[in-house]
Amino acid sequence: MAGVSALGGRVFNIEPGMALNSLGPFLLPGDDVRLLPGVHIPFTLLDVRGESGKPIVIRGYQTEADKPLPYVKGEAFSILLLRPRHVILRDLMVGNSSGPTVFIDGSIGATPVLEETPFDANLNVINLQIKQTVPAPNQTSIYLRSMQNVDVSNIAIKGWNNAAVVLDNCKRVGISQCVFDCAKNLPQYRGVTIRSGCEDISCMYDSFGTTVKVAFEIGVCDTTHQSPSADSSARPAQRILISHNAALECACFISLGSVDNCAIVNNSCIESTQYFCKADGVCGVPNFITFENNLITWVPGRLERISLVAQGIPPESIRLQRNLWWSEELPTAFEIVGKPFGVEIAPQVFDINPKVEMRGFIPVDPKARDFGWGQQISPTPTGTTQTPLQSQTPPQKPS
Repeated sequence: MAGVSALGGRVFNIEPGMALNSLGPFLLPGDDVRLLPGVHIPFTLLDVRGESGKPIVIRGYQTEADKPLPYVKGEAFSILLLRPRHVILRDLMVGNSSGPTVFIDGSIGATPVLEETPFDANLNVINLQIKQTVPAPNQTSIYLRSMQNVDVSNIAIKGWNNAAVVLDNCKRVGISQCVFDCAKNLPQYRGVTIRSGCEDISCMYDSFGTTVKVAFEIGVCDTTHQSPSADSSARPAQRILISHNAALECACFISLGSVDNCAIVNNSCIESTQYFCKADGVCGVPNFITFENNLITWVPGRLERISLVAQGIPPESIRLQRNLWWSEELPTAFEIVGKPFGVEIAPQVFDINPKVEMRGFIPVDPKARDFGWGQQISPTPTGTTQTPLQSQTPPQKPS
């Protein structure tokens, strides 16, 4: 013990190489666990419970802004939290695991996991830097299972394999102001995967670097393998908000499976390479999907289809409010790439060249500024969201 925390709890300084696992059963509300600069071994904490107003804080401790955050190396995982409540996890660098790098699990072992009520966590995950440089087919940067009331914000991920973030049987989770930057030697199959059964999920002000296969995958019935599981009858994902996000040169911006009531609003999908939207029907049929004020651009000859939609999915399941679609090859390209799939509630915009400023993904033409992720609002009062092109070095937060 190294003093008293600002919340009246105890301060624990963890030196590199010390086993943090054994400390878990002794932590009390208000305690501050500080991982000191250096390389730390992976750790598991079970049933760590703070209180409202007195969370338990687990954080990296680095007072020098020009020095790297404390690093938790990866094995099967880097950090595993089982059923945490009123916990703040922040200011750490983690990476190079063979499974989920940060695994936060509220499950009690039910099969399937959708039979469980998600664990009420009141958890905050803030300012993590997650770096993966080695191939590992089951690696995911952040995996949340059977959790509710979780805020994930200001995460910088550089390279991943299966998915950057997976939500499995989760409710009331927010993912905001995260930068997902790709590594050249890794597949980056999925950005954010929201499995069927998840409810009340929001993704705002997140940005994706090049080569992501699918930026957002919603209502998917399997995230562990590239082939879908047989469990396509699970309840749909419900009440999903995808708002003010940006992706550059991703193969597909959004894939829709078993999802009901999803708003895709004010996103920028710049220079798509395969599709803007995909709904293959394998995991279920999307319903009541709204696209509004999105900005979609592509280079002539690079886009295969605007929308890749399976037969049997009714057009009325997707509602098209105003969106801006731009390529130098319009309007003749509609004969090749097709028109956006869905029922037009408002006319689509095809005749404005947004002249996108590439570092910030912001349209220069004033007539296009109502479309795309823009910077009209900010979900937090501190700073503005950066894209992978703007911030190759994630910001430090000295303690």
